[in-house]
Amino acid sequence: MHILYPHEVKQQPAVAPLELDDDLTRRDSWMFAPLIAIVVALPMVVTVLLAISVVQLSNRDEASASPPPATFASRWPEQALPVIR
Repeated sequence: MHILYPHEVKQQPAVAPLELDDDLTRRDSWMFAPLIAIVVALPMVVTVLLAISVVQLSNRDEASASPPPATFASRWPEQALPVIR
């Protein structure tokens, strides 16, 4: 008597069919091209835009560390203080 163990069973692996639906054939795969292009291109576009904005922010003069104004009125030196009578 021979005991059949699971590792001794040679089963053919199940292969997924190329046509998942009767209405959707391999010839209709062109419809997925825009979706695949968006999935590939969108992360790259977001990364490039983020990198450009970081570089622009780091190169601006306003982004440099400057001391804050001493008083609230010194933020607008071209305007004179109102005269209270």
